[in-house]
Amino acid sequence: MPRQTQLEQVANSIRRYARAHRRYERRHPEIFNPIEQERLRGELAEVVGKVAAGPPRALDLGVGSGNVTAQLLRLGVRVTAADVSPHFLSLVRRRFGTGVDTVRLNGIDLVGLPDATYDIVAAYSVLHHIPDYIGILDEIERVLRPGGLVYLDHEVNDEFWRKDGCVVELRRAVAKRKVEAPGPWNPERWRWQRFLIPSKYAMAIRLKFDPEYFFGSEGDIHTWEHDHVEWSKVEERLHGLGLDVETIRDYLHFSAEYPEDLWQEYRDRGCTDMRTLVARRPAH
Repeated sequence: MPRQTQLEQVANSIRRYARAHRRYERRHPEIFNPIEQERLRGELAEVVGKVAAGPPRALDLGVGSGNVTAQLLRLGVRVTAADVSPHFLSLVRRRFGTGVDTVRLNGIDLVGLPDATYDIVAAYSVLHHIPDYIGILDEIERVLRPGGLVYLDHEVNDEFWRKDGCVVELRRAVAKRKVEAPGPWNPERWRWQRFLIPSKYAMAIRLKFDPEYFFGSEGDIHTWEHDHVEWSKVEERLHGLGLDVETIRDYLHFSAEYPEDLWQEYRDRGCTDMRTLVARRPAH
């Protein structure tokens, strides 16, 4: 992809987040809920425990509203919060004060960040926002210290795209549960009630002129069946850079919109839709 095209995509993301940053946490019940936060805390604690004696230094690549940074600070990590959005960086500075350093990124590489600086580079729900998500791995390797770890998390795995898989079954079960919910107001059951929801009309009009708005409203790039994060290519590049993949962990994400018992049932069946990958730069 030409550099100019990449820069245009990044500029679009920045424009989108000028509005979306204020409601980002409300729009993502699959991230900002106790179950996912506990899972994330455990994953990060495991990663921090694998680095050399500290306190370790971490780069939160694509900090957003500070989700990963908050967890790392609780673990005693010194954090550099980096993002393309000045609005997110401003929010992070207000939230954490002088507890973190902030860096504005260009969305293409990590220019300005020195070589071999960080014990951990964490990218949570970020790769699909980067125009060249494979190329950024070269930059991640560059800024990692020898022995440092790259932590990639909360990106969909191949099971997410299966038309006949358990993820589709779970969605159907959730939809059925909504239809069966008691009470006089249930637009899922009483479909005529949907005509009484003004936001439905606004969304329909917007999607008519911009079919990709639902994801594009946050500048997402690689979120489509024909264009998404391909883990085989990620692993291939990491191996090519000399990094050792230590952990690949697939899991079923929990959303606050899910009935917890249904999510637990499908999780116990081994259903997954997301992946975590941890790789290490060799110490020598």
